[in-house]
This record gives sequence, C-alpha cells and structure tokens, in this order.
Amino acid sequence: MDAFSTSVTTRSAGGETYVIIGLAGGADATSSEKLRKVLDGEIGQRPSTIVLDLSELTFLDSTALHVVLRANRTLDRYGCVLALAGPTEAVATVLKMTATDQLIPVYGSVREATEGP
Repeated sequence: MDAFSTSVTTRSAGGETYVIIGLAGGADATSSEKLRKVLDGEIGQRPSTIVLDLSELTFLDSTALHVVLRANRTLDRYGCVLALAGPTEAVATVLKMTATDQLIPVYGSVREATEGP
C-alpha cells in the first residue's frame, strides 16, 4: 500500500475561504489517527468549508471513512461544510457503496468544489 500523506492549503474564491486538505496514498486503520488529527486541527479553526482533495488517494477503508464522516458531522454542527473532490475510481466506489456520496457533496475536482454551482 502507498504511504499516506496529507497537505493543507488555504484558498479564497468568490469571497469564501476554503481549507483544502490533500490526501495521498492509502487511508486505512494505520493512518486514520493522522487523518483525524489533521481534520480536527482544521475544524478547530471553524472554516466555512473544508475540501478533501481525494485525487491522489488510492485506498479508503472503513476506519478512515469513519473519520471523514465524523468530521462531516462536527462541521455540520458548526454550520460549516465538508466537500469531497476528485475521488479516484477506487475511492469513488467506496463512497457510492457506503452512500457517503449522498451525505457529503462530491465534486469532480477541487476547482469545482470551490467555484460552487
């Protein structure tokens, strides 16, 4: 499995500031704690939107998915939004099979996620 890594950037578009968290490699039980810490750190800042860039994520297991769903619930309580962008085919399959794509908006790219409708 590919080593898991994250990157965090902040971008502004259309008067909104977005935190973009890039995920790469495989997100599984061994990396879920790292993912949770990154998400919690950014959620603590209470951004209006966090976009998870999944374009370089090769694998997503149920443990890591739980971390993402937990972050979505927390952001929702704060009136903030979590969006998923550019999932690879393998990750998109997991999102569909678990109906996560019905709970969290999924966009084809980070650009689509930050431009809005």
